[in-house]
Amino acid sequence: MASTRSRVPALSSREHAQVRRSREALVGGGLLDVPPGTAGVPRVIEQSWRRCVGEQVPVAPARIDYREPEPSALRRAAEPVLDRLRWSLADVAVAMVLSDADGRIVARYADVRRQRTLMDRACAAEGFDYSEASIGTNGLGTVLVERRPVLVRGPEHYNAELESLTCAGTPIVEPYTGRVVGCFSLACATRDVHPIMTALAGDVGRQIEAGLLDQAGERRRGLVEAYLAVDRADGPSLVVDEDTVLANRAGLAHVGPDLHALLWTHLREHGRSGRMPVPLTDGFHDALVEPISDGGRPAFGVRLLPRPDDGSRRSPRPAPAVGKPLHHDPRVAGQLEEALAHGEPVAVVGPGGAGKCRTARALLRRRGMDPLVVEPALDPDWSATAGAAVAAGHGVVLRRVHEHPQPTVGQLQSLLVGPGPVALTLDLDAADDALVGTVRRLTTVVRLPTLAQGREHLPALVREIAPTARFSPDAWERLLAWSWPGNLAELHTTVAAAARRASGGLVEEDDLPEDLRGPRRPMGLLESAERDAVAEALRASGGNRTVAARSLGIGRNTLYRKMREFGLH
Repeated sequence: MASTRSRVPALSSREHAQVRRSREALVGGGLLDVPPGTAGVPRVIEQSWRRCVGEQVPVAPARIDYREPEPSALRRAAEPVLDRLRWSLADVAVAMVLSDADGRIVARYADVRRQRTLMDRACAAEGFDYSEASIGTNGLGTVLVERRPVLVRGPEHYNAELESLTCAGTPIVEPYTGRVVGCFSLACATRDVHPIMTALAGDVGRQIEAGLLDQAGERRRGLVEAYLAVDRADGPSLVVDEDTVLANRAGLAHVGPDLHALLWTHLREHGRSGRMPVPLTDGFHDALVEPISDGGRPAFGVRLLPRPDDGSRRSPRPAPAVGKPLHHDPRVAGQLEEALAHGEPVAVVGPGGAGKCRTARALLRRRGMDPLVVEPALDPDWSATAGAAVAAGHGVVLRRVHEHPQPTVGQLQSLLVGPGPVALTLDLDAADDALVGTVRRLTTVVRLPTLAQGREHLPALVREIAPTARFSPDAWERLLAWSWPGNLAELHTTVAAAARRASGGLVEEDDLPEDLRGPRRPMGLLESAERDAVAEALRASGGNRTVAARSLGIGRNTLYRKMREFGLH
């Protein structure tokens, strides 16, 4: 029976009704009520049904996620192939559908009105998510899961709204990497199905793969030509695109598995022609950046300029050569060193997880003592304990002083004038105005940035947390793309866990938490400009969110939402 179905894909009326009953029995009764192999449908279809039931995919979703498709190498390679086939099928009621690797439709051709209406009713149009997790068994999403050609006929679709369609899909594999980068499917009304559909879909898929190979060759030649042009100048030179880094001998010192994700993310969002700072694994470097025309794909030539003798442009007061820096951000380290040199009491402020207590302890240890850490909100006797320590000349860190009950002005003043050094930690944005005024009046305030505000330091932090672990380029890309709402604390937990899972080997993308492996969406020009404006307002206000919101002309709640959206926690 299976071989007959492979030769004649059409379903009779009796088979159509039987398949529908089998699907409804599995969906309604659950996985245990229908033993595997008894559904009476091809094995690949039953497996897909069971995945959908197990993952609770809705049989009739209220809406299908939509996002405007963006230009891609896959679509550019497919367009000439589909244009040729389009004329051959001009009077045939069949649709050609192309999806990306996530199952989102990036191109659809349906010239016959009857077929176009069927597709529109099923939201089978450009921009809609046709992954199996979104809409169940179908000729795009199921192909991507199975990584092989699949024919889905009428009621074999998990979603009853697709019963009027039969779809023959084939995966599209990137020839030079072996990655599945998308899927091509032919779709027609169930009554119009033809045995040649599966073979034709497969042939089209191979033609698209050939187009990808030709396109890659042209692109690589373009990058090499750009590299040769950039390399004529003296000094380290790099050429970067979404997949590649080319470096001359002087530039090899900056190349590593973490460089591409770090540099490409920055250039994609901020790259422009001219002089600008670019993040490398050892900090920011001034560089001459030149966008490169690469067949519609962005690429950049980067010529690194010599660093000034007094340190990078972002660290006018570099930490001393002796001893470990007080903070990974040179700007913050310089502020702490200056306060230390003048014997000033310091309030280390910032959001949760930013490393405030760790930084305050490091500051007081630089004075030759291991400080006592006291948390006033949790210890009713903290004042006496801290006062005795300060009177004896010991250092004290008052932790989370913004939490109630807060220290009084008199308590803080008596500690800060004692012989022992004192450092405070708090979240100024969570403190009331009276405490903010007291802290600013009595201490030197040093604000720690969020991890999202200093992604250029992330590679060094990861190496510090897991010095023996190695991370794949894909893993680095995920780490650098994440917004890190939990800041350093979240980074430490994530990196340490990933290193344990890898057992001393290479940390792959699958070793990271599921949230970090979610779909990535490139930031558009408007979003990038908006993110830059928000980040600049926060920097200009010294991190004061009320002032930043006022300068942007938005409310605090809107600012908080934008900060979460852009990873500026």
